[in-house]
Amino acid sequence: MRHKLILVPLVMLLVCASAQGAEYDGLYAAGTSDLKAFAGDLGGLLGSGSNQTARSLGFSGFDLGVRGAMQLKPSLKNSVMKKNRAFGLGLVQAEIGMPYRVDGFVRGGLYEGVAVAGGGLRYGLWNVSDEKYKINAMLVVMANMAAHKYFYAVHFNSSLVASMNVPVLAPFVGVGFDSTRLEVQSVADSSLNGKEVSVFEPRYMAGFRARVKLAYLSVGAVYTHNRMLYSSGLGFRF
Repeated sequence: MRHKLILVPLVMLLVCASAQGAEYDGLYAAGTSDLKAFAGDLGGLLGSGSNQTARSLGFSGFDLGVRGAMQLKPSLKNSVMKKNRAFGLGLVQAEIGMPYRVDGFVRGGLYEGVAVAGGGLRYGLWNVSDEKYKINAMLVVMANMAAHKYFYAVHFNSSLVASMNVPVLAPFVGVGFDSTRLEVQSVADSSLNGKEVSVFEPRYMAGFRARVKLAYLSVGAVYTHNRMLYSSGLGFRF
């Protein structure tokens, strides 16, 4: 059973790493009608995969892992990316536990010419419980920046996440929002250079996390901007 669980996030991360559908260079020839849909798709990726549990790390706790997010096809009005092709992002994320049930984290990655850097804070809503079948809950706030030669984006996310202490395969659910501001840098249509668009979208997520000693594996699904996204992660939690 555990070997099968290991395969799921590994396959998803490999798909994200090998997806050839993003082609962010397509923004060079984009029109005004593409910008909001593109910003929504990008914000959906940036806001995914940060959480796979609502249990605080605890003071001096540490978590280091990789996160992957994938959307199977772009939104209808997003012609920047190839139609009916998957695209995604891969990030490295490091977390540290602080006093008063607060966790801090930073994340970053470089994929298909897009550099991403970000981080955030989490706050546990009540004292951490490791008792079997008990529920933990936390608030998450996060900010990301994404830079490409044709665009610059700033993304904010806030979520409420809950998870249950189930042996082997622990479920988690969450609800929140993504706020993304996209600025065009240098494209074929010079009238678009410097143009900004903003997108605000709710998000709903659910998934499972498996832990084997210090290692964990996770897989989840996210619904936002009328599209389904998928996230995965693996790492070590001390």
